[in-house]
Amino acid sequence: MTPQLLIFLGALIYLSWAVVRHIKRRNRKDSPFIEVLDDEPVPRVDQKVKKRAGGKESDADREWRKRVRAEIEDMTK
Repeated sequence: MTPQLLIFLGALIYLSWAVVRHIKRRNRKDSPFIEVLDDEPVPRVDQKVKKRAGGKESDADREWRKRVRAEIEDMTK
């Protein structure tokens, strides 16, 4: 068997499985087509709150940011 034939057979098997699944699901009348969740949305976290507990950057963080800025400047030159 050639690889193209194997891919075709795999796609054919997958599509037939998807059609059967869709038909079985469509025949059920008690379940909605789109499920609506009533969960509360997750609150967004501000960047200032996301910093460390002390609110200060460590020396390693400052050094890393300095190296990244230097690399960006080198790439843009």
